[in-house]
Amino acid sequence: MLSFVKEELLKDKEGSDLLSVSFEHQNSQKHNANIDIGETTRTYIKDLSASEKAIFFQNIRQVYCTITKELTKSLPLKNDFLRHLQCLQPLARQQESSRTSIMYLSRHVPYLLTNEEIDRVGAEWRVYQMADIPEEWFRKTTVYSDHIIEYLPIDKYWYRIFSTATSTGTPQYVVLTKLVKCLLSLSHGNSDVERGFSENNHLVPDDRSSLNEASINGLRATKAAVKFFRGGKAHAVPTTSTLISNVKEAYSRYTKDNEQQQKLIKNTDVVNGKQGPEVEHERLEEKETQLINEQKNLQEELTKATNMLEEGTTRLAAAMKNKKFDDIGTAEVLVAAANAKLAVLKTKLIENDENLNRLRKKIN
Repeated sequence: MLSFVKEELLKDKEGSDLLSVSFEHQNSQKHNANIDIGETTRTYIKDLSASEKAIFFQNIRQVYCTITKELTKSLPLKNDFLRHLQCLQPLARQQESSRTSIMYLSRHVPYLLTNEEIDRVGAEWRVYQMADIPEEWFRKTTVYSDHIIEYLPIDKYWYRIFSTATSTGTPQYVVLTKLVKCLLSLSHGNSDVERGFSENNHLVPDDRSSLNEASINGLRATKAAVKFFRGGKAHAVPTTSTLISNVKEAYSRYTKDNEQQQKLIKNTDVVNGKQGPEVEHERLEEKETQLINEQKNLQEELTKATNMLEEGTTRLAAAMKNKKFDDIGTAEVLVAAANAKLAVLKTKLIENDENLNRLRKKIN
């Protein structure tokens, strides 16, 4: 709005207060000379006539109004929860409204704090407001010539706050730590999550769907590490002795991890009261059930193929008797397909019977 709306109308306004600004009215907008269009653009429009400049600035105002309308619809200007989150800023600590904000947040985070803990948040915030916190906890000590102040990340600031203790050595902020950690973990959007899903889809295609969680995490960590070096250029990753050693030991670690997983599965079976032979017996019985079901399906398909052969034979005989050559071709196709299907099914049934007999010998 500051690009085209008069500054006095926006003074001391923030959040939902901005919705009350009548930015579309001509009286609320800046003069043409003060509208932000960029110095390069101003250089180009110097040669325009007065009427052309009027049309140009009219279009610029329309563009700004359209953008502002969309932003007022999409931005969470009426979201009280986001507005109260500003109390976590280090500079907002001394403001009296910060306690109101932290109490609002403690009441509106679902299933996190009990009533007693909410009361303690208010008390701990008072202690936090009166605490003597050095500026280097939230401001960088570097001094710039143009007097630009650079602040440290807010998570580092609160980490130092959480680390403070009482005279007896106990943590100074118990419930406040719990609340602030929860608030700082809130995502500003779902783009990071969606990006993670997309990366997982690329890492786990259909032909690699058997990757376990540890393998996926390893691939993600490797990809993130490569991105860290010169914008994701793999050849820029330093080839250190540690890296070479890890590559050489990768397969042995993978084998060792698989062995540990198998031991864990066996131990779990033992805890559940299942000994090794019992587990093997159950596995064989499950396999037997699968083979029996497969045999039933093959028998059903065999019946269908036999019926198709009979139909083809009947139609072939009738076509030859009536000398209908078109029907003869159709009947021959049915007979040929049925015979081919029967040959395959008979082979599968023989194989199924052999597997079933061998399995039953193991069970007995």
